Amino acid sequence: MKIIRGLFLSVGVLASAGMIANPVFADQAADAAQTAKAAESVDTSAFKKGGPYKIGVSAGYLSNSWVVFALQHVRWEASKHSEIGDVVVTDAAFNPAKQISDIEDLLRQNIDLLIYWPVDDRAIADALKRAVEAGVPTVQAGGGFTDNPGTVSNAYISQWQLGEMVARRLMTDLGGKGKIIAMLPIAGTTAAVDQLDALQTVLKEYPGVELASIEYGDWNRAKAKQITENLLQRFPKIDGVFSPAGQMSIGVAEAFDEAGRIGEVTMSPGDEYNGWLKWVEKNKEGGAVTFPTRAGQVAVKIGFRILKGESVKRGTAVPSAYIAPADISKYVDQKAPDDWWASELPAEFLPKQ
Repeated sequence: MKIIRGLFLSVGVLASAGMIANPVFADQAADAAQTAKAAESVDTSAFKKGGPYKIGVSAGYLSNSWVVFALQHVRWEASKHSEIGDVVVTDAAFNPAKQISDIEDLLRQNIDLLIYWPVDDRAIADALKRAVEAGVPTVQAGGGFTDNPGTVSNAYISQWQLGEMVARRLMTDLGGKGKIIAMLPIAGTTAAVDQLDALQTVLKEYPGVELASIEYGDWNRAKAKQITENLLQRFPKIDGVFSPAGQMSIGVAEAFDEAGRIGEVTMSPGDEYNGWLKWVEKNKEGGAVTFPTRAGQVAVKIGFRILKGESVKRGTAVPSAYIAPADISKYVDQKAPDDWWASELPAEFLPKQ
């Protein structure tokens, strides 16, 4: 099995290698505010305690392969610290009510740290606040950023910057004109809201591009495909697709291909989902803007510092990077299943196939 090494290089290194664009950002008020908020220091003295530590992981869903790899990053990082003992994991299966129940159950198990991926940020806000009030620090590791009172810190991927990078690449590949559709993740999540805001901000600079439909595929390949099949019946012409998530991108591309219309459409970059990387390598287009699964590892590092009483930032960014189609061969694994992610996980922590 090929293990990708050095995937998460610094932005400067990637730029010098010609792998990342240097976009001129549009109106970044929302992203700038988020970045400023993330830079705030958090006093963690109230959470300081001695080990051994029990980590609770509340996953909003584990059917998504990105979450599976992020969870393995949690376990890998935990294994590096002798003071961390058990890692207890729950799966809410996309049910916000169950995630609330899961968090309460983890608290009853006397966890010392809660790492979570949300189904719905607002739905679980009160449960997270109760955890913090009970002396259990919380770290969000689902990719987005939240400053809810119940979230002590975040290992976050700027969904706005990711969306902006994807949108600009799509505009370039389209030549600044055409009709596009947007395939976004779960409605109401930070990822969906920020990605759409980034796309709409970029579109202000491209009056020749029409956003014909905004859809939500829930990071699900089959659902994205089904939605796209319906869109293909509605629209006789679709020039481009904005879809930052590779799981959904491959479903969208399959729908266009089976309808005999793949030749008409320009696909945006997806992410490092292996099924998408296979498609990019075969078709020599699209590329990827990374959505690093190591956010789970960063979350554990933050949580460990909190338990030591060390000051942390409200958010630690895990940067995305653009990978051109010509460079995809360095990251794709043709022998691995589609539900695989390019990562730096050692062999013993790779998910079972």
